[in-house]
Amino acid sequence: MTTDPVIATDLAQLRREELARREERRRAREKGAVPALRARRREALSRVGGPASPDMPDEESVAPTAESGTTADLPPLSPRILAALERAAVEANDSGFVEAALLRAAPAPDPQVALAHEVRELLSRVAPLRALTHLVELAAGGLPVLGASDLGRAESLCGGCPPEPAVDPQHVDAWQLHLEAAAAAGYAELPLTVWQRLAERLPLPVVDDLIDGGALQRSLAPHTWSERTQRVRYIIARLSPERLEDPEVVELEWEDEECRRILRSGGGVLPIEGRHDEWSLRSALLGGELDALDEIAPRVDRLPAALADLVMSLQEVRRGSPVGPRLGQDFSLFGLLEDCLPEARLISGSTAFHYWAGTRRMYRLLDDVHWSLACEPDRLPETARATLQQALALRSAGAWGSAARADREARVVQAYLYFLHSGPKDRDRLDQGIGLLEEVLKRGGSRRGGVGGEQRRRMRELSELLQSLRSKSKPQEVLNPYLALCVEHGSTEWRQGWRDLRNQVGTGQLEYINGAKDRIKRSETARRLGNESEALYAVPLDERFLWVPDARNDVLQPGPRPLERRTLASSEEERQWAATEAARELIGRCVTGTRNDH
Repeated sequence: MTTDPVIATDLAQLRREELARREERRRAREKGAVPALRARRREALSRVGGPASPDMPDEESVAPTAESGTTADLPPLSPRILAALERAAVEANDSGFVEAALLRAAPAPDPQVALAHEVRELLSRVAPLRALTHLVELAAGGLPVLGASDLGRAESLCGGCPPEPAVDPQHVDAWQLHLEAAAAAGYAELPLTVWQRLAERLPLPVVDDLIDGGALQRSLAPHTWSERTQRVRYIIARLSPERLEDPEVVELEWEDEECRRILRSGGGVLPIEGRHDEWSLRSALLGGELDALDEIAPRVDRLPAALADLVMSLQEVRRGSPVGPRLGQDFSLFGLLEDCLPEARLISGSTAFHYWAGTRRMYRLLDDVHWSLACEPDRLPETARATLQQALALRSAGAWGSAARADREARVVQAYLYFLHSGPKDRDRLDQGIGLLEEVLKRGGSRRGGVGGEQRRRMRELSELLQSLRSKSKPQEVLNPYLALCVEHGSTEWRQGWRDLRNQVGTGQLEYINGAKDRIKRSETARRLGNESEALYAVPLDERFLWVPDARNDVLQPGPRPLERRTLASSEEERQWAATEAARELIGRCVTGTRNDH
């Protein structure tokens, strides 16, 4: 209300003139000079394709009240706005809205603003994005349902072309979140704080979509986020599962990751009611329990593809099939493959596994030779022949890598057997044994196909020992007393080995094992006094070559694998969630602002 008397007089004059114009129009309609309002309404609806309402009462039958004027008080509305109002009313399931809203808005100081308020109130009950579509259409027709700034946002929401989000907003409203979500879906580079916000607030199926599509990546380091909520833990499991603590894995009820961590830590996973699943099978195979292969055979098709392939390959090896090149080069499977090989089978092949497993079998057979020498002389020819055959299978002149290492071990064992079974007059055989070693030594270092370093020194010592025995005509002398007592060279368990043999050998062999015991005692005494001990035929040349490779197999001990998606495919409603919230916020702000104005 104004207090200026001049302005007040002008306003009173304007009101009198407006009332006079309205009275003239009313009289004109009564005389028929101007079509009735209802007739004009039906004519407008017929022009825009809307149905007429013949049973709706005419204007004359509706008595105006103090709160409702006549529609003649409204400025003329275009057919476009009338049609848009009808569609909005249908959307809101309020068929009588248009006429009633027109009547309620008529007595207002600004009927169009009042009508816009009526429309916003109506559409606030409609789904936000659908309501926004109607508001944009009405605003385009000239009805002031949206402000200038709101109209731009509304057109962006309806058109699907959002602008770039603010880089460092002071306040994050639904509109900002919508822009950030749209940018994330478009693989934009966003700050870490934005990704944290989206991960926490977007529907989880939409977050999974961002992960599956590669927009939300592990490089964003979700494990460093300050809020370690259950949702963030789920996201970490999907992107960087190795960053989860063990209690968090349990809280996520992620059994596969729990079992995987148990195997990696050296623990075991037991079968359920005697039936193996993929994790208890892995545990059994790592422990050398080959019976698990038989138990799982009927259900091998239920295993993961890589594990099923390994199981079938191991079953083939157990049945006698050769180890193929793919498995034969996988150091992590050497121990398991060796257990699958038939017991008495000659190991021959050209893979790293064949050279490794063949060398180990050769030394096991050499142990049998020494056992036969002490306890079962009748079996000596058989065991010596098997050992020599395995050594010959490993020979490969001029080889490199595992083949060269196996070749050197085979040569020292072959030379050892020649001296062990030769008499003083078998000089050709003795020379042949020495030549096996000298041939490698003459090649020079390892770059020239020979041997270098510590192995070259040891091989030289063995050759010199054999040459000394040949010149002394003592080829059958015990070359290594440790081996004679069936223990490893240099083992501290030689006394126990001697006691075990003493209770099993015949009277004729006691001198053999007692002589080996005495030689070891003399060597130990000499070393204790600082004197040079007698030379022994120390094998193997490279003990590390015989060790089971300490390598992790990716099939039996898999690394961390991202958690599989636990949500269903996102729905259209979930994908539109951010836009819907932005639309709801925009409509709510318009409605609230209008109420405050009133």
